[in-house]
Amino acid sequence: MAFLLLVATLIQSLVPAADWLGVSKLPCLLGVVLFYAFTHTRGVVVTVAILAGIAQDSLSLIPLGYSALCFSVVGLILVQIRGVLFRDSLITVAITGALVSALVTLALYLMLAGGTDWVGVTLWWLALKMGGNAILGAVTVPVVWLMAGTLEHQVGIVHSDRL
Repeated sequence: MAFLLLVATLIQSLVPAADWLGVSKLPCLLGVVLFYAFTHTRGVVVTVAILAGIAQDSLSLIPLGYSALCFSVVGLILVQIRGVLFRDSLITVAITGALVSALVTLALYLMLAGGTDWVGVTLWWLALKMGGNAILGAVTVPVVWLMAGTLEHQVGIVHSDRL
C-alpha cells in the first residue's frame, strides 16, 4: 500500500498538467483508492483514501483534508456497490475512473466555493476541468489498476471474491 501510494504521488506530481484539459493532472492517487475500493476491506479503503487525499492536498493548493474526505466517501460508496459491478473488466474500471474523477472535481469545487477567501471560476472552466479529469481518469485508472494488481499478485496478496 505504501509503495503504491508513493509511486502514484510521484507520478501525479511529476507529470505536467494538461492545459487543454482544464489544467488537469493524472488522477493516479484516485486510481489507487479505486483499486483498493474494489479489492480490499472497508478499513483498508478508508486508510488508503485518507493517505491519498492528504498526499494530493499536499501537492496542490487545496486545503488539507478536502480530497481525503472526497476519496473516503467515494471509496465507501464503491465498497458498498462493488458486488453488482463487473470488477474484473477494464471497461468498468475505465468508466468508474472517468465518472469518479469528474464527480470528485465537482465535489472539490463545491467545497471550495463555500470558503470565504476563494475566488470563483466560470462554469465553462469547471466543465472543462471535469471533462479533462474524466478523460484522464478513463485512461489513467485502468493503468493504475493493472499495475497495482500485478504488484499485489507478485508479492503474494490474494484477493477474495467474498469481500
